[in-house]
Amino acid sequence: MASLIYSFIMLAIQSSTARQGPPPPNQNLGPQFPIDENIWVLVTVGILLGIYVVYRRAQSTNKVS
Repeated sequence: MASLIYSFIMLAIQSSTARQGPPPPNQNLGPQFPIDENIWVLVTVGILLGIYVVYRRAQSTNKVS
């Protein structure tokens, strides 16, 4: 009996909200960063970081041996 009452309540809630339609689109999308224009900066930073990590590993393995 309780599940039947619950089903009717949920059906009533869904039918009342379905008539309202979708909400309007949100114009405030937050900060947008131009990654496509500055992808070369990300690639350069990645290459430099990779060189740094490889150099530090080479330094630490040379000290041990």
